Amino acid sequence: MNFFMQDNNQQHEHVYFVNQLYRDFLLPTILGKDNDVILYWGGKRIARKYDLASFEDVASFFTTTEFGNIEKARAHHSEKIFKLTGQNVADRISSGNQEFSLEAGIIAEAVEKETGRTTECEIKVDEHKKIVKLIAKFD
Repeated sequence: MNFFMQDNNQQHEHVYFVNQLYRDFLLPTILGKDNDVILYWGGKRIARKYDLASFEDVASFFTTTEFGNIEKARAHHSEKIFKLTGQNVADRISSGNQEFSLEAGIIAEAVEKETGRTTECEIKVDEHKKIVKLIAKFD
């Protein structure tokens, strides 16, 4: 049992390292000032490719990719607010990284599919609480 836990922990650390490598170093180096916009639209494409059309789909995808834990916070007639939390999110914020455009694009596309309304997603990083609010606004 202990061996399995070590394998699982090593796998988690590997995924975490790979995410940091490409998200926080490689892509910003290659994409430069266009990094945020390209990642946002990339997130929308990912949501289409993997048919992320519901909150449950997105939550499962975020868990699998170790993007963090996503939860519904509030919903209004023209917006849905989600909270992104977890150790990976806190670590990224603590390291000075406030780039969550990929996640915002995924949420925007999923909410658009779910509501049938044009949707854009805004990012608000709370450095004190180490969480990210993703606000999906639709027509």
